[in-house]
Amino acid sequence: MRDELLTAIADNQLFLQYQPQMTSDGRSMASVEALVRWHHPEKGSIGPGDFTPDAEAAGVMSELGNWILRRACRDCARWPRISVAVNVSALQLRDTNFVETVVDIVREEGLAFERLELEIVESAVIEDFARASEALSRLRSLGIRIALDDFGTGFSSLTYLRRLPLDKIKIDKSFIDDLDKVQSAAIVHAVIALSRALGLKVTAEGVETEAQQRFLRSAGCHFLQGYLFSRPVEAAEIARRLAEPPPLA
Repeated sequence: MRDELLTAIADNQLFLQYQPQMTSDGRSMASVEALVRWHHPEKGSIGPGDFTPDAEAAGVMSELGNWILRRACRDCARWPRISVAVNVSALQLRDTNFVETVVDIVREEGLAFERLELEIVESAVIEDFARASEALSRLRSLGIRIALDDFGTGFSSLTYLRRLPLDKIKIDKSFIDDLDKVQSAAIVHAVIALSRALGLKVTAEGVETEAQQRFLRSAGCHFLQGYLFSRPVEAAEIARRLAEPPPLA
């Protein structure tokens, strides 16, 4: 698997798709999330959930993560206005050269630091909280934004809201799926209110219906991401949509 993944990186078998993150009214694209795919010569297109665990086990997550970051920065530098969100693994965060690597890649690809957002999950900071927090603080001081992904699925998320250098949280899709249930709706409403009180932006993942959009907008959610607006698409499609005139009010 290690050799296969290294070959995939070297031979351009990997490619990125991007899922838009929209303003709550659904009219404007604020950013995109980069999602890696593997065009395997025998198995066809493979999603990240099917091979990133193998990349971690094979010890090539840093190489994979650096490839994703570089390609995402390169694509975003060609687009106007929007920012790009890139997922960061626990193994990347533990790398002693992580900050320097990120800074070098962003500068080499000509992207403004303010247009990059790094998404981390709670498990990525548990093992060495001090090191992770220090690394994220250094990146944030340059203008790179930090988002806590899959919020609500861990055990200590409120602690991290208080202690990590965050700009945004992303509410996990599992809560959005159950918005028609009183308990989930109350939790989502409370999380949005708490985040806004702390000065954090909020993105809801997995928005698939207009009813969910109405609820989240009325609750004060800043950004929405999901199939209601777009599936992940190629970089050229993002460029095409950005070139279109804005919809009429």
